[in-house]
Amino acid sequence: MCLGSQPQAPEVIFQGPSEDMIAAQQASMENWMAAVNTQNEAFQTQLQSQIDQNNSAFDALSVEYDNLIAAQQSSSDDDVEAAKAEAAGQLAEGAADAARKQVSALTVTSQQTEPEAAQTTQTYMKKKKKPTGLRISTAGVKNAGGSGVNLGI
Repeated sequence: MCLGSQPQAPEVIFQGPSEDMIAAQQASMENWMAAVNTQNEAFQTQLQSQIDQNNSAFDALSVEYDNLIAAQQSSSDDDVEAAKAEAAGQLAEGAADAARKQVSALTVTSQQTEPEAAQTTQTYMKKKKKPTGLRISTAGVKNAGGSGVNLGI
């Protein structure tokens, strides 16, 4: 044990970064921020040009689609009219044919015939039950000493 001297508190000295280091870090941060801003502006310009190109391509595609729909509509109108005319002709022809066949369409017969392989049913017969295994009746056995199982004890 050291009994000769009393403990003393340590001396704390704070030494922060120097003014030159702070200025260098600040300059580095400003350079980095300028580079990031330049990259962001380039990206935004490129993205806006792609959006403009796609919008113009979409407009051209919309015009082409509208033209195709208009052409299809006019041709389908012609096809519908032709199909209606053909259906009307077939309907008139079918009605005339049906009128000719109407005279002999319904006939009635009064003769009934027996089917060749008639199916019949038979009455149900109960199954005969087989006797179950060995049954031991306890009605005649008296519960008394000596009756029951002999365990040999």
